[in-house]
Amino acid sequence: MPGEERRRVAGVLRAVRSLDHVDVAFAASVDGGAGTFVLDRFDGARTDLLRNLVIPIGDGVGGRCIALGRPVFVKDYVAARGITHRFDGAVAGEGLSAMFAVPVTSGGAVRFVVYGAARTPVVFGERLIDRAVDLVKRSAAPLREDPPKQLTVREVASELAELAAAVPDPAVGRRLRELGACLSGRPAEEDLPVRLSPRELDVLTAVAMGDGNVDVARRLGLTVQTVKSYLKSAMAKLDSHTRGEAVYRARRAGLLP
Repeated sequence: MPGEERRRVAGVLRAVRSLDHVDVAFAASVDGGAGTFVLDRFDGARTDLLRNLVIPIGDGVGGRCIALGRPVFVKDYVAARGITHRFDGAVAGEGLSAMFAVPVTSGGAVRFVVYGAARTPVVFGERLIDRAVDLVKRSAAPLREDPPKQLTVREVASELAELAAAVPDPAVGRRLRELGACLSGRPAEEDLPVRLSPRELDVLTAVAMGDGNVDVARRLGLTVQTVKSYLKSAMAKLDSHTRGEAVYRARRAGLLP
């Protein structure tokens, strides 16, 4: 785990452990591909009984939290119903009783689970759980943000071309085209000596109307695969990387209205 991420997780655990009745805070990393999660970071633990336990998703409080995608809490872990009890020995050995688990999600999937636990069978009230969720959400935000996609110069130029075709203001569209031309190295108003086949024009015309591949296929009586083939060919002739850019460049070349 990168050092920065480790420090952030440690900060999350300190914040959770500062809550009333919370004696131990710990976290687990989720491996969705393997269908497991591992308890790997602790604050306040007295033993190593829980450390590095690999648990199937669905087991225990944390597994139920992952499966449901929402916080889960129990008053007495060993006596709780609705969870599996494969790891009761380790939980009891650490002296834990009441426990809650809060998911940390990214891209619709749970990436981490943050736990808070008490050594006595207290009831974690709704206010405390809400406070824990808020702490985790604010403290763990940097952990769950996916890194921004790095675009190539050509991809940026393509997006600018799409924006130029979509904006209603001619001056703004012209400026976007100029910026895209500067990035791509092409003159902003160059003519494109391109010839599309009748079927390529039919497909591109339907795409320009906003139809998806299935709608284009239905409209023209073609298979979806054939539509994709014509569209790919037209995009190649127009030196385009997206459907929107192909439509824009075809219009600029006078091939589409």
